[in-house]
Amino acid sequence: MKTSIKLLLMFCVTMAFGQKHTVEGEIKPVTEAGLHHIPVPYNFRTHATADLRDLRILDTQGNQVPYFLKSVTAFKTTQVSDFTEYAVISSSRVTDSTSTYIFENPDKAIKQAVFLIANYQGNKSYKLEGSNNKTKWFGIVNNGQLNNLSHPEDTQVYKVINFPLGAYRYLKVVFNDKHSLPINLLKIGKVSAEKETISPIKMDDIPVKTISYSEENKKTLVHITFERPEVIHQMKLNITEPALYSRNATLYTLKSREEKHNKETYKNFIATLSIRSDNDLVFNIPTTVEGELYLEIDNKDNPKLEISSISFMQKPVYMVAALKPQTTYRVTAGDKALNFPDYDISEVANTLKNMLPTATITSINTVKQTGKAVAEISFWQQPWFMWCCIGVAALIIAFYASNLIKDLNKKQS
Repeated sequence: MKTSIKLLLMFCVTMAFGQKHTVEGEIKPVTEAGLHHIPVPYNFRTHATADLRDLRILDTQGNQVPYFLKSVTAFKTTQVSDFTEYAVISSSRVTDSTSTYIFENPDKAIKQAVFLIANYQGNKSYKLEGSNNKTKWFGIVNNGQLNNLSHPEDTQVYKVINFPLGAYRYLKVVFNDKHSLPINLLKIGKVSAEKETISPIKMDDIPVKTISYSEENKKTLVHITFERPEVIHQMKLNITEPALYSRNATLYTLKSREEKHNKETYKNFIATLSIRSDNDLVFNIPTTVEGELYLEIDNKDNPKLEISSISFMQKPVYMVAALKPQTTYRVTAGDKALNFPDYDISEVANTLKNMLPTATITSINTVKQTGKAVAEISFWQQPWFMWCCIGVAALIIAFYASNLIKDLNKKQS
């Protein structure tokens, strides 16, 4: 009887607290055996954890199929040859404010410089000034922007900056570190030959739930919400008016913290942006997982920007797994209790082979039942059955406890 009670209790607890995946799909059967790229579509990924630790591939017997994740990254860099280094006269840094580098121009005129930068995630804004005596400085670039500051196969990246032709003997570049960490500028110089290479990728669009606008103190505040917290890598603006503009903006979220037993709300800055009519209005932002964002645009004394649309994107990601032909595999996600699987495939697979065949995830559906589907599930899966089991278990335990107490009282008497 004790064994029966234990089994019944275990059954009830399992039903009450067991966790399952919330989304599943099928991998369309492939025609050849071997490694395949399996893109994770947005409508599947949005139900998974942000780090995708809960992704699982299962065969027809329910066994796990090993895989590893690979992200597709947009890559834009400058290949240089015959790099000539400029003499950096001084460098200084004010914590949480600016990083300043002064370098000497050995030529009669200059209109370009090349920065060698250690890999950095995010963007960096800067100002460029010129001088002939290192005392009086004059503006050259008021609000420049460095983007794509990482190399996928090297620890550093070359970035070419162009500016109006000038004859200053000394130049000073000032990086804005108020809302972002400082970059590691390794060298400054020039090149005799350069070649820009671009490997474009198609970003996955993230549906936006609501966008609201408000104006206050010469600033435009845009409040964006999503259905659920999303992984965000890029933002795109479409501006119709005015024709010419140059605005500074900040992207942030609102967080709360407790200080001296009082809760306060503060701005958690994600990125600073330079919105200019002569620049592309696509901004790479540090990887962010948020359900709502705020974009604050400083208009100063200018008319507000007429924003026709705001889009958010995320970098695509795909799984690499060895699949068998004419076999149906199931992909699941959404169980937040799972940890990253420990498979050997990431260490031994031939990752140098770039042209892998592609397999697609289809028939995506969420496991959560609604409406008519709830009425069609088995009776033993109904909530009332679970509570009946718990009630029966409680009655059995109470019955045996009562008999045990009676027996003890008889013995004592």
